[in-house]
Amino acid sequence: MSKAVLDSYYAALRAGDFVTLERLLAPDIRTEYFGPVEALPWSGVHHGFAGYRSFLSLVRDALDLVEMVPEATVAEGDWIVVMGRGLWRARNSGREIRVGSTNAFRFRDGLIAEYRVYTDTAAFAALLSSQ
Repeated sequence: MSKAVLDSYYAALRAGDFVTLERLLAPDIRTEYFGPVEALPWSGVHHGFAGYRSFLSLVRDALDLVEMVPEATVAEGDWIVVMGRGLWRARNSGREIRVGSTNAFRFRDGLIAEYRVYTDTAAFAALLSSQ
């Protein structure tokens, strides 16, 4: 079940379908991006669907995801972890980087209750500081 929810999540994310995303996320979703908030304003912890939307808006204001290639998916207990490589483009400069990232999702009652992002934050900070 969680794998199907995750497939629907990624499809809705690509489509910008916030109605579907809200159905897939627990009302109290906890979103966490590990990084320096002074360089990457979406870093930190975001609570609830409004916090999740704010997180996505901050990312999308600065970056475009050009390509994401999943490399592995691991499930353990309530968690599904997706590892992959992405090509990102800075909106202001057009410069691009290719970085690995890991997205960790914790499920509760069939919904995504927690979302954590682990990536090369130094590469993103360097990309954005060159704008």
